[in-house]
Amino acid sequence: MRINAVATTVALAFSWQAMAASKQALPEELVLTGNNLIDVTINGLPLKLEVRPEAADAPTLNPDVAAKLQLKPGMFGFITAVGSERVSGDSAVHKVDYGAGAKNQRIFWANRASSTIADGIISPASLPYKRVRFQLAQPAPGERTQQLPLDNFGFLGRGGIGTTLPVDGGDIRFQFSLQRAETLTSAPTGNWLAHNRDGRFTGPPKQTLIYFGIQRPTREMTLAKPVAIGETLLTTVDVRYSDYGDASGIAEQAPEGADSDEIVVVAKKDKKVDLRIVAGRRFLQGCSSLLYDLQQRNLTLSCKTG
Repeated sequence: MRINAVATTVALAFSWQAMAASKQALPEELVLTGNNLIDVTINGLPLKLEVRPEAADAPTLNPDVAAKLQLKPGMFGFITAVGSERVSGDSAVHKVDYGAGAKNQRIFWANRASSTIADGIISPASLPYKRVRFQLAQPAPGERTQQLPLDNFGFLGRGGIGTTLPVDGGDIRFQFSLQRAETLTSAPTGNWLAHNRDGRFTGPPKQTLIYFGIQRPTREMTLAKPVAIGETLLTTVDVRYSDYGDASGIAEQAPEGADSDEIVVVAKKDKKVDLRIVAGRRFLQGCSSLLYDLQQRNLTLSCKTG
């Protein structure tokens, strides 16, 4: 009887180990469609997060969710400037479960909502998968893949992930956003593009949603010398002309008799500029998928060219 009891105990132990192993066996690739939502549990509370390619490398929760979880700030906080407005946030390490068991992970939360369709946002880099694929449309005949190196940006991954483009002696941090149609860039980057890629304003002023629900003024700029991202050319960007590097006075300071659409760069050419472009869905027209390979460290676009 004792032998049978031991055998039963061993069998149960192996059974529990098998169940635990099966729970941890997530697929190697996560495929996202539609609103790109995933289920996650933080400190035992089931939540939905919106996966964004340009998001920080850690979950960023909405303030009401952080209050419900009674989160206590850790030693790392952050302040993000969006034009004249400031968004402050905190971070701490908590138990996060994506379906394979809870693990400790740093999470962020701010005093403004990061998502209007979920409990927060998260980067592909935070997810326990080797690859994360955004399926944008059905594959079309004649598609080709374009592979770019994958980089992480910013302290604690606050700058998100994307690729670095060496252009005209400068390094441009290039990322994607699936929440907007426009391709956005800051005023300093707009100045740099005006000088190095012959950019000029071709659209009227408008208000554009940046993030955390904050809108800022932008103008469309057309590049006479497009920027190549793989085999795809970037020809237009929307410039935030009133942010920390003001581009609003560029055309106004044009010499007498000059075309008012031509941009005259007023920034010092030797000044180090943080170059960053976030491309929207309009740039991805004709592309069926966007694949982040977090193990091989590359970013692959599947697009119809020509």
